[in-house]
Amino acid sequence: MKGRQAVCRTKLEAASGFTLIELTIVIIIIALASALIAPLSLKELNKSNAKIEFLTVRNTIKTMSSQAFARGIGYRVTLAGSTMTVESVKGQQVFPFEYLQFPGVSFFVNHNGFPSIDAVTIKVGTQDRQLTMEDMLGVKQDLIYAQTP
Repeated sequence: MKGRQAVCRTKLEAASGFTLIELTIVIIIIALASALIAPLSLKELNKSNAKIEFLTVRNTIKTMSSQAFARGIGYRVTLAGSTMTVESVKGQQVFPFEYLQFPGVSFFVNHNGFPSIDAVTIKVGTQDRQLTMEDMLGVKQDLIYAQTP
């Protein structure tokens, strides 16, 4: 009987698990990795949100250009602070943005769908991005000013 208890005791001692020090070290390593990765992830998330907002402005102006031509009405677009305001004879719509800053410019999209400016500079996060007529209309400027023979 004593021999059997000795065998059981050695098996239990061999399978005792992790010590408190080992668990503490693993937890510290996980905490350090999280502390290093979290700020980078938040920065990338903010960059992608800013890009989404820029694309929203571009696509809104593109859609507005198409609608102006299709409906034969003009639009007035005001870019000021962090809002874009679109006005037409049918009403006004305000688009607030969190990551974009506008220079305080106003332009028209005429009933043919052409904006009255060639480009506007938009501050996206810390970078300045140019929104050109090509971006606004979705076509190259050469096609707009092409001469027919």
